[in-house]
Amino acid sequence: MNHDELKYWLTINGIPNVGPVTIKKLWEAFGSIKAAWQASEKSIFRIEGISKPAVRAFLENRDKISLDAELESVGKSNVNVLTFDHKEYPAGLLNIYDPPPVVYIKGQLPKNDEKTVAIVGTRKASRYGRETARKLAYELASLGFTIVSGLASGIDTAAHEGALEAGGKTVAVFGCGVDIIFPSANRRLSERIVDSGALLSEFPMGTKPEKGTFPRRNRIISGLSLGTIVVEGHYDSGAMITAKYAVDQGREVFAVPGNVALDQSKGPHWLIKNGAKLVEDVDDVLEELNMVRPKIKNDETRMMNQCANYSNLNDEEQRIVKVLSLEPKYIDNISQETGLPIPEVSSRLMLLEVRKIICQLPGKMFVLN
Repeated sequence: MNHDELKYWLTINGIPNVGPVTIKKLWEAFGSIKAAWQASEKSIFRIEGISKPAVRAFLENRDKISLDAELESVGKSNVNVLTFDHKEYPAGLLNIYDPPPVVYIKGQLPKNDEKTVAIVGTRKASRYGRETARKLAYELASLGFTIVSGLASGIDTAAHEGALEAGGKTVAVFGCGVDIIFPSANRRLSERIVDSGALLSEFPMGTKPEKGTFPRRNRIISGLSLGTIVVEGHYDSGAMITAKYAVDQGREVFAVPGNVALDQSKGPHWLIKNGAKLVEDVDDVLEELNMVRPKIKNDETRMMNQCANYSNLNDEEQRIVKVLSLEPKYIDNISQETGLPIPEVSSRLMLLEVRKIICQLPGKMFVLN
């Protein structure tokens, strides 16, 4: 798309109170966004079903704002922009009721829309919730899935990290401008995501995170994905909003059961009671999506994969593997022998189990696989 057309998309997208549905109707009515921008007031009001307050906001602002300011801002920030008339615009978003007219992208969106799953949940996650989200993301990413989440603290962070630890791809959808990292504590994580995936937002550059922007971004998280997995969240949480969007968009909804005594388990349990697929492991997700886990062809392939897995271990994981054998050991013993704290050992054991390097036996005992 040439810059002359793009500047109209960027500018109309930034007008307050002019939403995605109104912009889409304008574009469809006039054949191009530039023609819509230049159209007469009378011809705009003749569009069937268009929001009159939104049209008034558009007409009142179009002669007051610069057409070049946002285009210049995008150029300075090395941000790619796709509009919903672009051939590379995400196919999943085209099929939702109110696709964002403009998406700002930092990094590279994965091409394979057919293998994308969202993992979302509460910011106030339990250790169980974080480890479960990380494990699911790790294993799905290992199978070629792109993991979509919102970069928030808690479950979202664990999901992004799990995908990256598997060497996979992940997309973080923002409730603010793509140039504003929120929370700021996830700045380093956002840089890692850009290296192998993308940061994405519908909001103009410099848009600050506000309470009303996050529900809007949730429809994009679900819209990009074949299905949404909820790992912890209360009834009125953002994760539940994302799940509701997924239902409206005709996508699959998954929920991980949790401790019945915890408030953050209430959302997933409600979803399960109302038809969401209960998820205990990644095979439950694959089954619902009518996909089959790739099988290891022979022992030689298995040995090669195991050697590759061993070579990718970090220092803590190597210490754990060295004290394990075919003789079962409790987590307390592993902690004592490695000198690592139990929470760290627990987290690393989960990842080693996902990689098929170790095996957990009944009674929370562990052996080499």
